[in-house]
Formats: sequence, structure tokens, C-alpha cells
Amino acid sequence: MPALSLPLAKYHQFQDVSNNCGPFTIAIVVNALRDQELLHGKEVAREMNRPRLRWLGPLPWPVIRRLPDNATFPWGMVDELRRYGVKARWRFGATTADLHKALSENRVAMPIIGEIIKPKYSRQLWAHVKPLSRYDPERGYSFVDPAQEKAGEWLDEHFEEVWANWGRLLVETL
Repeated sequence: MPALSLPLAKYHQFQDVSNNCGPFTIAIVVNALRDQELLHGKEVAREMNRPRLRWLGPLPWPVIRRLPDNATFPWGMVDELRRYGVKARWRFGATTADLHKALSENRVAMPIIGEIIKPKYSRQLWAHVKPLSRYDPERGYSFVDPAQEKAGEWLDEHFEEVWANWGRLLVETL
């Protein structure tokens, strides 16, 4: 049964009713990797609301990491993780084998789940990101979810279906 040895649940933070799952996930992951309370999701969200300038040769290039107080982009998560010295990448088309490999290598996988097409009477799109903590062949995937008020690991029974909706988008540490 692959599981992270990192103390993700120890550093769980609740995002409350905000759209800050990305910044809170970053705070959880960085704190767990350092095994100390360094970041708080609200502060990470405020920082990520502002574009960051990256230099490409002699010219500055703005990196828009998230829509202020709303959606966080996967490249924005990678950019913010790198600010704290965490090597990371994002990509479409990841597989469950990629998730299992990350767990076995003690790397943090942060799949982006959600729905693009909702029933005809509800047109709201949604996406959510949360760090994967373990996989159990009998029960499925468990996460340390910033959308959950209490700390701990939370089983996601519909994970594979809602992960496929966003093209199996994955942010992961390297």
C-alpha cells in the first residue's frame, strides 16, 4: 500500500469557504516537506494574487499565477513551490501509475479534479486540488484535503472520474 512518509496531515490547513485550495495545498506541502510551520494558506493566496515578474533575457515577463481570490493555475502552483525551493512540474495526461510512482518515491502528487460539463440547469464549473497521501487497493485514494475542516486523510471515492474531467492534470514535486 503506497503512502507518503511526509507528515501532510500534521500540517493540514482549512481553506474555509474560499477558492484558495491551491495556496492552501502549497502551504501544506511546503510545511510537510520542511516539517515545520512556515506558511499559511491565506498569506500564500495573497502573495499569489499578484503576478510575479520572471526575467527572460533582458526583459521582464509577468507570470499570472492565479485569478485574484479565485482559480489558481497549475503553472502558478509550480512557480510558488519553486519560490520555496521545491522542485515541481505540472502536466496533462498523467496516469494512475504516475500517482503510484510519486507515492513510492515519496514525492507529492497534487491532482487537479473537477467538472467541466455540469447538468443543463447548473453551468458552474469547478476545480479543486489536494495533495495525495496514500493509495489502498481496497479503498482507493486518500488525500489531505484543505476543503475539509478537520485534519486527517480523506478518501475520495470518485477521484478517477473527476480527475479525468480535467485531462488528468497533475502538479507534482520532483
